[in-house]
Amino acid sequence: MHDYHHFTVDVEEFFQVVALLPFVPRDRWESFESRVEAAIDRLLTLLDDAGATATFFTLGWVAQRKPAMLRRITSAGHEVASHGWGHKRVTFLKPESFRDSVRRSRDILQDMTGQTVRGYRAPSYSITPGREWALEILVEEGYTY
Repeated sequence: MHDYHHFTVDVEEFFQVVALLPFVPRDRWESFESRVEAAIDRLLTLLDDAGATATFFTLGWVAQRKPAMLRRITSAGHEVASHGWGHKRVTFLKPESFRDSVRRSRDILQDMTGQTVRGYRAPSYSITPGREWALEILVEEGYTY
């Protein structure tokens, strides 16, 4: 009997979590120290030591600033998937803004990694009742999960 597990990671900066939004406005993100690369590199080592792979749900905003990190993730055999562009919850987006976010993030992730991006995870799991239109957009944009 085999046990199968799925390990996933949200690739975002510490200051991009929704709980900090009142204290860390988006227009100040560039002024904060980046910590994501060191954390991801440590995680890549741990996964390699365990012989495990993961799916890394990555913000387009982070990918744009850390292309070498994205290449390290894929060269280690991991999947890269989309976490949107700038960590905006779907509950606060209109359909066209959502489409732009998932398209931009998919395009940059695919360009940087050479992988087909199939997966999407909404920031703060924000595809909620009343936002089912987001699922239709994901299918139209080529996402399969």
